[in-house]
Amino acid sequence: MNSEELREFDILNYDYEINWHLKNIRTKMSPTSEELKSRSVTVKNRRLAYLDKLVLDGKYFSEDAMREREPYLHHEFVGKFQDPSARGMARPGERWSETLMRRCEEAILVSKIREEQQRLGVDEMEWVGNERNQQQQEEEEEEDEEEEHDVEEGNEEAKKVNGGVSSTEVRI
Repeated sequence: MNSEELREFDILNYDYEINWHLKNIRTKMSPTSEELKSRSVTVKNRRLAYLDKLVLDGKYFSEDAMREREPYLHHEFVGKFQDPSARGMARPGERWSETLMRRCEEAILVSKIREEQQRLGVDEMEWVGNERNQQQQEEEEEEDEEEEHDVEEGNEEAKKVNGGVSSTEVRI
């Protein structure tokens, strides 16, 4: 409604209810600084009341809710210090379908975290979910070191058997 259309209702000004609605519409169209301040306080009070309700319900600030809202932020401050394999395990009293759904949601959250890590330029070795890859690489490195150590021991034994000459050296 514009101000010209509102003037049409001025003839019904004697009715309390109509007068209240007209006044309310006019203040919304052109509020004073005091009304703006009052509106701001009302909005803040509504937000505070809603936040209090969320806190009392106990779901908004639960770890799962925070992780779902901001997966990367949760991972940076909390998640990287937790055991990643525990999230995939079945919980006591949980049905198999619930476990599967939770694993699916976990995979979605991990992909969101990885996207954020890629966007921020985090080193690939530090990506979430690479713990398994790092463990495999460490195991392979250990195996390689063991093989090298075994080969060196084998060469030393061959030298002893051949009278101090290795199999690669030629005797003249």
